[in-house]
Amino acid sequence: MNWSRKLADNLALKIHAANPHHPISLPVQRYAIETIVTNTTIIIISLFLGLLLEQALQVLTVIVAFPLLRFVTGGHHFKSPTACIITTIIGFNTIPMLAQNIQSTSATLALTLGSLLLCLVFAPQGKRAIIKQQQIIKLVGGAIITVNLLVMSPVLAIAFFLQALTLIHFRR
Repeated sequence: MNWSRKLADNLALKIHAANPHHPISLPVQRYAIETIVTNTTIIIISLFLGLLLEQALQVLTVIVAFPLLRFVTGGHHFKSPTACIITTIIGFNTIPMLAQNIQSTSATLALTLGSLLLCLVFAPQGKRAIIKQQQIIKLVGGAIITVNLLVMSPVLAIAFFLQALTLIHFRR
């Protein structure tokens, strides 16, 4: 069992024991607590590393932009929360470093348009793919990405592109 699942399990059991008649089931409590633990760990460690690397503002931008697009469009998930945490922390702190190497607006434009294309073709992914809502999800995801056509931020371009890549689903 994963450390975040163990922590969530222990906390959920204690909460449930304190109020066993609460209408929220134990599995739902575990899931909610694990989500909070995972996201809090990612945010705290990412911002701490961002401060050490003198790129906290850019990391904060990624912390907001990447999950926002992911929430709307979905994407591939790791089976292990630890793999998710480690990969996300590394990604959130690597994106600003990569963005420093993008000197031209044409590269930012290409990444943004690539993200937009991937979003329009592959979104939504995951269990949120209700037929009636697919076009709305594509449009909202596209609108989020399109904001970068006004801002032209290399950080946003890379963050959106990496998130859009997680939409590609390879059939087995």
